[in-house]
Amino acid sequence: MRDYLSRCLIVAAALVCSCLSVPRPALAIGTAVLAGTVTFDAAPVSGATITATGNNVRLETHTDAQGRFAFTSLGVGSYHLQVDGQGTATSFDVDLTASGATLAIELHPREIGRALARSSSVRGSGTDLTLNQTQLTRTPASTNFPSLLLQLPGAARGANGVVHINGDHGDINYIVDGVPIPQELNRDIGTEFDLANVSFIDVIEGAYPAQYGERFASVINVSTRTGTGAPGLSGSLDSGSFGLINGELSAHERLGAGALVVALRSSRSNRALDPPNFDSPHDRGSDLNQFVRLTMPHGLDYLNVTFSHSYQTYQLPVDVAAGEPAGTDDNETQDDTFAALQYRHAIGDHGLLSFGPAFKVSHIRDFGDLANDFTFGENLNVEAGGSATDCANALTTPAVYTILTCGYSLNGDRTARDERFNLDYVVRSSAHDVRAGAAYDATGVAKIFAVTLQPNNFLSGLLTPSTPGAPGASRAPYTVVDRAPNSGHTQEAYLQDSWRMGTGYQVDYGVRMDAFQLASSEFQNAASQISPRIKVTRLFGERSSAYVYYGRFFTPFSFENVSPSAAQTLNLPLQQQVAAFDLRPQRDSVYEVGGHLPLGSGDLGVRVTQRNATDLIDDTQVGVTLLHQDINFQRGRIATQSAYYQVPMAREGRFYASINHTYSVNKGCETQLLAPCFGSPTDWTPADHEQRWGVTAGMLRNDASGGWFSADGEYGSGLSSASCPAGTPGFCKRTPHVVFDAEKGFAIRPGTAITLRIGNVFNDRYMITLQNAQGNHFTSGRSIDLGLRFQ
Repeated sequence: MRDYLSRCLIVAAALVCSCLSVPRPALAIGTAVLAGTVTFDAAPVSGATITATGNNVRLETHTDAQGRFAFTSLGVGSYHLQVDGQGTATSFDVDLTASGATLAIELHPREIGRALARSSSVRGSGTDLTLNQTQLTRTPASTNFPSLLLQLPGAARGANGVVHINGDHGDINYIVDGVPIPQELNRDIGTEFDLANVSFIDVIEGAYPAQYGERFASVINVSTRTGTGAPGLSGSLDSGSFGLINGELSAHERLGAGALVVALRSSRSNRALDPPNFDSPHDRGSDLNQFVRLTMPHGLDYLNVTFSHSYQTYQLPVDVAAGEPAGTDDNETQDDTFAALQYRHAIGDHGLLSFGPAFKVSHIRDFGDLANDFTFGENLNVEAGGSATDCANALTTPAVYTILTCGYSLNGDRTARDERFNLDYVVRSSAHDVRAGAAYDATGVAKIFAVTLQPNNFLSGLLTPSTPGAPGASRAPYTVVDRAPNSGHTQEAYLQDSWRMGTGYQVDYGVRMDAFQLASSEFQNAASQISPRIKVTRLFGERSSAYVYYGRFFTPFSFENVSPSAAQTLNLPLQQQVAAFDLRPQRDSVYEVGGHLPLGSGDLGVRVTQRNATDLIDDTQVGVTLLHQDINFQRGRIATQSAYYQVPMAREGRFYASINHTYSVNKGCETQLLAPCFGSPTDWTPADHEQRWGVTAGMLRNDASGGWFSADGEYGSGLSSASCPAGTPGFCKRTPHVVFDAEKGFAIRPGTAITLRIGNVFNDRYMITLQNAQGNHFTSGRSIDLGLRFQ
């Protein structure tokens, strides 16, 4: 603890000294600087009025004697910029990313038409991208976050909405209206946020500066619904294949220079999850979502309040092919609430102070069907290919634990509660953007697991009355209960500088401190790390650059964990003693090179990354249950090579294409607590989420009448599988696939359109996972949905 406090004091002192030493006060997470100059007949315009409208605010400033202006408190998002001066005016639509934007605005004697100005991409990583509201709402992937994430460079489709990006298991860092979202529960299905409540996304895929921590598959900067247009109602109604019914209604009202937005959405479908069989029964799902955003400006300052709540229900599909009764009724519900209050104070035209609290509660409940859960040897059939009658009398060595039970039934009730406070300070000068910040998060995880196991005859012979928690030498079911709560605390601080060294070079360098403490009635754990990061960029012009990057990453394990005593009982008889709590945070060294090249009217970005991990975090099943918990491998290597090409098209349309190669392996399982490493390979092994090759492409074409056509395509070489032909070393890749989705919008009047969406056009019913640690899962077949949108 003394070392930890010393590190905190050192970092805090560095932050204070650095901020005091910079002559002009600088960007916090989720904020960006929009700056520029205004000229008329090549001379600077003093006193010109600049109005930025968007992202739920309307802010106004004026140019100085040199014609310069700056908005320092804006969040990432889309803005309409109105410029008035010298008796004339012009306007721009600006897509503003975390990299900021600098505009050179020339006024003319007559007003010129509107144009779209995007933030320069050459200062980011090679595969960063942005999506504005038009692009988000008019893509076939607009139905949910997983569909959208699959179109990102380096994305691989996992089961039940899980998306693996850049060779990582799925640790995506969501930042909503400037607030990183806590993700404490081990969630394998479902998404916590509704894509319909998003107006802008800024995706950062690499070369992370010091302000980003904890999760590094990708950073998704989200700006939520806005209401800066004319007050009124908007909504949509969709219906189609698999019994889909989806309805959405939103309203917004201006409040002075701010706005209030309220939205409701309800949806249900008969195909909610990826089933284990081609047509498994019992697969309905529903989602009820409520959203509120209130923004209240005062001068260049403003207060932003974001609230989101979702309640999702899932039927767990029945594995009829393996002998599970079609009437089996296992279900899960997910209840998530998020609220954040952020105040952003602009310090003149050169700085920003942003701070505020955030609150998140996630509540997941599992309901088992005790009678039907025990009627067949589920894991035996899937893993070993046996029949239901094989399970009771299976006599084999305990090398494969899953054949020692004839089923299980899970009832669970787990709740994670996070209370967070963040403080960010930004200082800008002519050559430097200095950013500093700190955050504290208090976490409580309350859980009740009741896992009932049915041993087979072989396991019963191994269990004795002296075995803790076991029923003795009988085939009677026994229940493992875990009620031990976990309590965690997280601290983080960062200091980052972007140093513009003339027109040819930029150096981004910084340091980050992360620490956590986790305790339960059965264990205590704590860890910390100081992480330096540096990126050197060579700028060859407005559209071309090359960079090199090095950084250290620190990733804590999940704060939701099965207690050691319960884990030992779940893993009987292989684990005869209660193991010490031995999970460790993951520590990475990351090397990256990349850049941007102009190719026609588009941008070609490339990124090559090597990530070497110590104590690599993955997750796996606890015993034979559906509980998934973090585990560690001694070492991990992730190498990715990605290229991303994007071309802007008329009326905010776009074309994009990407290709990536991923190598993700691990070595030396070292976790003995939650998933003992009995019989695990000791050499380098492909990760279960590794997809070696992936290709995506798509386009959005908007017509002059207000309609559009969009299409997305995805190729994947498949995830790791144990279904290798005889004599094949290691793991195979199953199964390669090509999926196309398309959408057509027919404008019937301004603001109103009929939509036709076709998913999986060629009806490729491939297996997402086959004999994989995630189980067996089929993708959805072709779907046809008809909808109505109005505004």
